[in-house]
Amino acid sequence: MPPRPYPEWSWSPSRHNLFQECRRKYYYHYYAAHNGWLAESSVLARNAYRLKQMTNLYLVFGDAVHKMAEETIKQYHHYGKAIEADELVRRIRKLLNQAYLDSRDVETWRMQPKSRLMLEEVYYLGSLPDRQVEQIRSRLPILVDRLLTSDSMQMFMHGDGCHLVEMEKLNTIQLQGTKVYVKLDFMFRKQDRYMIVDWKTGQEDERNDTQLRLYGWYVHENYGIPYERIDIRTEYLLSGRCQIDQVDEPEMEALVAYTESSIAKMQSYLLNPELNDPKPLEAFEVTDDERRCRRCAFREICEGAKPQSYED
Repeated sequence: MPPRPYPEWSWSPSRHNLFQECRRKYYYHYYAAHNGWLAESSVLARNAYRLKQMTNLYLVFGDAVHKMAEETIKQYHHYGKAIEADELVRRIRKLLNQAYLDSRDVETWRMQPKSRLMLEEVYYLGSLPDRQVEQIRSRLPILVDRLLTSDSMQMFMHGDGCHLVEMEKLNTIQLQGTKVYVKLDFMFRKQDRYMIVDWKTGQEDERNDTQLRLYGWYVHENYGIPYERIDIRTEYLLSGRCQIDQVDEPEMEALVAYTESSIAKMQSYLLNPELNDPKPLEAFEVTDDERRCRRCAFREICEGAKPQSYED
């Protein structure tokens, strides 16, 4: 089967956020990188695809905590016992160390960008900033302790009538012909209520109302659960606070309007929306926010890139 000339069209909160952050970065991520895994692709496609796979220390740390939350829940679900805090810390450190070791081998990553990790800090600066390393080192035991003692984890483990429903599963729902992606960190049922849990490893300003509404919409549509029986629990592990929200029909109407508006803006950058054929690169503006620009994974190939810095 020949490769698709253009990527499949879809929408997600992360796609919307990237579109808002920088149109040029959005182009590199969703369009220039398409088919970049093929040897016969253009230099731009191969470079954009490679840089698209890049991550950073905070993302690796957050992913590692999410992975350990998943492993802990699975172990408790199957064996009735959680993983000990010391073991979780050890596993997260191992994941962080492996990311650093992968990043030191640039040539292997260039050849296998999808199967190896590359940290932006190492790739562009040559080393990890001491401030970031120390911050993660100090946060690690705190986050692990608060993960295990969080209200949602304790409710799942010790509450009456609690059952695992789904976890870290990439799902889709349709909105007027557009595939919308949604993934729940964790959802369990407590008697007749459904608990959606969203783990947050950063500051409390991470709140995203659109994402919370999307969670509720997905559970309502996919499982047929009334909105009044759905609780959305945002666990801020750094502070140890659990924010509980509910959604209702008017909020879902607002979500649909918001999503449709976002889709329309994105598709205004397409030559042919049915094919998801983008306008030329020059039509996608570079952000005016130099701080974002200096931290962008695509600055190696972007003409609008500003000098990089991780310390400002």
